[in-house]
Amino acid sequence: MKILISGYYGFENTGDDAVLECIVAGLKERGADDITVLSNAPYVTSSKYGVKSINRNSFKDVFNGIKDSDVIISGGGSLIQDITSSKSLWYYLSIIFLGILLRKKVYIVGQGIGPIQHRYNKILANFLLKRVDMITVRDKDSLSILKELNIEKNAILAADPVVNLNVCSDERIEKILEDEGIDKNRYIVVCTREWGNNELSRVELAKAIDDISTKYNLEVVFLPFYYKKDELESEKVANYLKSPYKIVRGKYEPKEILGIIKKCSLLIGVRLHSLIFALVALVPFIGISYDPKIDGFLNSVDSKIFKVDRFSSDEIVKYAEYILNNKDEFVENLKIHLEALRELSKNNFVYLKNNSNGV
Repeated sequence: MKILISGYYGFENTGDDAVLECIVAGLKERGADDITVLSNAPYVTSSKYGVKSINRNSFKDVFNGIKDSDVIISGGGSLIQDITSSKSLWYYLSIIFLGILLRKKVYIVGQGIGPIQHRYNKILANFLLKRVDMITVRDKDSLSILKELNIEKNAILAADPVVNLNVCSDERIEKILEDEGIDKNRYIVVCTREWGNNELSRVELAKAIDDISTKYNLEVVFLPFYYKKDELESEKVANYLKSPYKIVRGKYEPKEILGIIKKCSLLIGVRLHSLIFALVALVPFIGISYDPKIDGFLNSVDSKIFKVDRFSSDEIVKYAEYILNNKDEFVENLKIHLEALRELSKNNFVYLKNNSNGV
C-alpha cells in the first residue's frame, strides 16, 4: 500500500516535525513501508524520516504523488481552519479534493479542526469532509466543530500523535544543556510565540517568570519551537525580565527538544506542542491560550486555562506555586492523562485494519 502524507512539514517547526515523526513511526510499526511526504524541504524530510518526499509547492509533483498513491493522509496539526488564512485551508482541502477525485482512500488523522469562520469555507469543508473515508481528531472540541458541520458518522476521537514521541538519551540531553550553558538541575522553560503587539501580556508574562524564578531559584530558559521565528518573540518577552535568562539558539530534533523539557522544573507554554511535550515528559506546565486548540488540549488534561490577552502575573504565579507545592500529585495526574491519550492515539491508525489493500 502506497501512502501519501500531507501537512505543514519542512518548515523547521518542532511541533509539526514531531507530528510527522510520530505518524510515520506509527505507520511503520503497523507494516507500512511505502510512505511519501509532501514537504517544503523534501530532501531534509526524506533523510530525517526514511521516507520518500516531494515538493509540496509543485502542482505537478503533488498531483502525480496523489495519483500514484493508494491512501492519502491529511494530518496532523490544525490544517482545517481559516484563522491562519483561507489560502492555507484551501491548500489542504485541495489535497483532499484531488484524493477523492482520483478515487483514493482519504483519511484525516489526528487533527484539530477549526475554527472555520467564513461561510464559503464552511460550505467547502462540509462538502469535502463528508466524502473522506475517516476522520480522527485530537480533542472533543474538534468533534463538536465537525458536528456543527453535520459530519459525525465518519469521525472519531483520537489524540495528537505527539503523545507517543520518544525522548533522546540522557547523555545527549546533558551534552545539549552543556552546549547551551544551562544548569541541568534547576531551570524553568518558557515556550512563547508571536501573538500580536500586546505589550501588556508580555510585561505580565515577564513579571510572572521573574517572580517564579526568584522564589524557586530557577534559571530562565526560553525554548523556541519554531526555529528562528520564536527567538524574536522570546527576546521581546526577555526584554522585560529582571532575572538572567538564556535563549536556546541551536537547531534540535523533536526528541532533543523533549529532552530539554524533561529536565526542567516547570514549563510555561504558549505553543500547543510545548504543552504536549511537557505532558509526555511528565513535567508540570502552565498553558497560556491564544487559540481554541490550546483550550481543547488543556481541557483534555483538566488543566487551568489562561487566556493570552486576559491573564495577570499574579494568577500565573499563584498557579505555579500550587503546582510546584503539589508536584507529585500533579505529575501523577499527568501520568493518568498521558496513558489515556496514548490509548486514544491508537485510533489514528484504525483505518489500516479496514483498508482493502492491507499493509
